[in-house]
Formats: sequence, C-alpha cells, structure tokens
Amino acid sequence: MFGEFIRYLTTLAPERVRKFGYLKSLIALEFRAKRCEAAWAEHQRNCKNFITKAADLCAQQRICVVLGSGLLLEVPLKALSERFERVILVDIFHMPQAAREAKKFFNVKILTGDVTGVFKAMKERRPPGPNQPAPPPLIPHLKEADLIVSCNCLTSLAGPFNKYFEETRGFSDLDSDKVAYQIMDRHAKAIAEEATGIGVIITDTDRFAMQGNHTVSRTDLLKALKLPLTATIVHNEEWDWVAAPHPEDHPTHDYVHTVVGKVYQHNLTEEEKAKAAAEMALPPSLDDDAPLPEEETRDPLGDIIPER
Repeated sequence: MFGEFIRYLTTLAPERVRKFGYLKSLIALEFRAKRCEAAWAEHQRNCKNFITKAADLCAQQRICVVLGSGLLLEVPLKALSERFERVILVDIFHMPQAAREAKKFFNVKILTGDVTGVFKAMKERRPPGPNQPAPPPLIPHLKEADLIVSCNCLTSLAGPFNKYFEETRGFSDLDSDKVAYQIMDRHAKAIAEEATGIGVIITDTDRFAMQGNHTVSRTDLLKALKLPLTATIVHNEEWDWVAAPHPEDHPTHDYVHTVVGKVYQHNLTEEEKAKAAAEMALPPSLDDDAPLPEEETRDPLGDIIPER
C-alpha cells in the first residue's frame, strides 16, 4: 500500500482524474497485476490472441482503435502495430509507462478522454439520473476504424461517476445500476451495430466468490444486460479469469470472473448470413416446447484529444 501511495503522489495527472478515482484505480491495478502475475497470465494471453484473430479478419487494415487500453496488459500492441497503418489507444488517462510503451511504435497514438459521454453531459448540466437517460457514447473513429476493440472496460465505465453521484446526488443502488446498464448498453450497441469495420467486445460478465470448488456467491457484472448477438458462433469465446486469488480480496475466497470475447463482423454476404443463421439455430432439444431446466439457486471532461 505504501508503494501505491508514493506512486499516487508522484504521478502527474489532471485534478479530475484524481477526483473521480481514475488514477487511484490505475495504480491499484498496476500493483495487483504484479502480485497476481501468474494468476492473470492466461487471461492476458487469451485477450491478446482474441484481438489478434479479430485483426486478421479485417479486409482492410488501416485504422485500429482500442478502447480502455489502460496499462496495455491485454493489448497485443506489437501485433496490431505490425498489421495496421494506425493504431489508436483510447483511455481516460494513460499512465507514464503506457505512454512510453506506445512511443516505441511509430504508428501508435494515444487519445485521452471519456468515451461514455457522461462527463460532457455533466459539463453541460444534464447528467444522467432517474429522469435523464445516459448520453450517447463518444467513441472516436467509430465509423472509420477497420477494427475497434472494447478491451475489458465495459463493466467499469460507469463506476467512477456513479460513486460521485452517490456522494453528491444521493443516488441509490438502483439509480446507479440503471445508469450503469444504460451506459453499457449504448457502448455495446455502438461497437456491435454502429461500427462499420470489425467490432470486438471483451468483457467480464460474472464475478464468483469461490472457496475451493464451491461457489459462495455470484455477482452479475452486466446488471442483466445481454450483449448483442454475433454473426456466427465461432466469433464467441469464453474463459475464466482468477481476478483476485486469496488473500487479495478475502482470506480464503478466490474471486473468479467469467470473461467473454465477441467479434461483430459487418457487411456479410448473403451466403455468410445464411451460414450464420444456420449456426445460430437451436437444436431440436432446445425448441420452445422443451421443458426448461430448473434455475440454479488532460481534462477528461472535455473532448477526446490527442496526447501526441
């Protein structure tokens, strides 16, 4: 904890990055990643492989955008740099080590800003809440990118400002959950339906508290949101990530996240659409008449601007 405190004091960052907890969260993530290096290795490898496979589906490889690039733990930066003319890393703040890593590649640029649109709405005095829907997302190059990746940021998009709203506007848990749902829904639909290139969503969906092989509790990180369907089932992958092996968050419980990767391929031919429809068809054992199983019991408030 002392090391994290020193890093917090010595890292230059805009005041609002500190105020909304982004800097603290990034530093905590950095130190946890070092402590949990072995437990996180497979998850990081799965993310990088999934993004690389999606990159190889692109008919053109001009622009790649990675949203939530963070500490670059899950981003195959070298592979993307080799494949695309331009790679753009987007996050609310880039730690110095991430910025240094990006500078190693001549065609990699970083953008700093808020992709949810919420901070812009706050600045315009129309923040989301019980009587105000969440604003549309502000995703750079959404209509231009040949590959656009939402990289393990979906479930954390709403957290910082929801915490602020709870403290300053008296948000209830239900208020926060509604705003989080709207933000995630709009973000996911933008990637899946509005992007013109290949869209990728990698996100954790569930958090399980595990004691050995026994499930102690489950938390739905998507707040009941269902991610948009992909064109083909081969564009879906799922794996477990031991996000917090004990005693990180609990003396005896491991916290395991279910992670899904989805690829959204647009402009399919009629033949490809027919093949996708056949793959998505339910087998006879899962038709409507089948019995259902019993359920188991810089200023980030401004526009996105280039750092260099």
